[in-house]
Amino acid sequence: MRILFLGDLVGSIGISAASDFLPLIRQEKGVDFVIVNGENASRGKGLTHDDYERIASFADVITLGNHYRSKEAIDRYINYADKLIRPLNLLHYGKGEGSKVFECKGHKIRVTNILGAVFMTESVENPVSYFEGFLKNVKEGIHIVDFHGEATSEKQWFANYFDGLISASIGTHTHVPTADWRLLPKGTFLQCDAGYCGAYDAVLGFDVGSVIDRFVKDLGRIEVPESGRRVVYGTILDIDEESEKVVGYEPICYLDGKELDYGPSRL
Repeated sequence: MRILFLGDLVGSIGISAASDFLPLIRQEKGVDFVIVNGENASRGKGLTHDDYERIASFADVITLGNHYRSKEAIDRYINYADKLIRPLNLLHYGKGEGSKVFECKGHKIRVTNILGAVFMTESVENPVSYFEGFLKNVKEGIHIVDFHGEATSEKQWFANYFDGLISASIGTHTHVPTADWRLLPKGTFLQCDAGYCGAYDAVLGFDVGSVIDRFVKDLGRIEVPESGRRVVYGTILDIDEESEKVVGYEPICYLDGKELDYGPSRL
C-alpha cells in the first residue's frame, strides 16, 4: 500500500495544483490513499466549507493546524465533515475530531492531527503527554500523525518518543520540505515537514510582493497568488500490507506536472 502525504495547500492555487497533479501522481507512483493539510487552503488562512468540499473530492483525509478556526464557518460544518480532522490536543474547543479511522484495501488507517506547543500561540495540551494518554485506547496498526508545528526539534523528539508506537509522524506548518526523512530504530517514519502545494514563485506559497510589503514596509496583508507556476511537495509511504509497517518512503516534488529532483540542476 502506498500512502501519499501532501504538505499544506496554500490558497486556491494550492488546491488546484493538488487536484490537477494528483491523477498523474497516482498513475506514476501507484498511490492508494491521500492525506493533505488544508489549514491554509482558503485565501491562506483557514478552511471554508466550499474549499473543504473541493479538497474532499480528491483527498481521503484533510488535516488542519493553527489556523483551524480562522474561518469561523467551520463551527457549522466540522461535526459533519467526514474527511476533516482538527488538532487533537486543542484546549477550549470541542467540535470535530482530532483522530479518525479510515479504510483502504481492507486495512484500517488511523490519522491524527497534533498541534505543536513550541513557538506557537494556540492553547494546547502538551503534545507528548496528551498523545501518550490517547494512545492507550488505540489499536490500529497503521497510524499516521500530522504534527503541525514550528520547531523541528519538537517534531523530532515527538517522533522519537513514540518510535514503534505509530507508523509515521510527518510535519506541516513551515511549508519547507525537510531532508531529515528517515525510519527510526523501532520503525516509525519521521519527516519534520512535507512542504506545501501552491504557487512556486512565492514565499512559502504567498505572493512575494505582499510579503515584502508586510514584513519590510509594514504595509497591507499577505496575499496568495492567483496564477503562476504551481508546485506540489509531499512524501509517499510504502506500507507492507501483512505487517502494516512502513518499509520505504519517497519524497516527491512536481512542478507544473513534471516530477523534479530536489537538487537545483534540474530546476
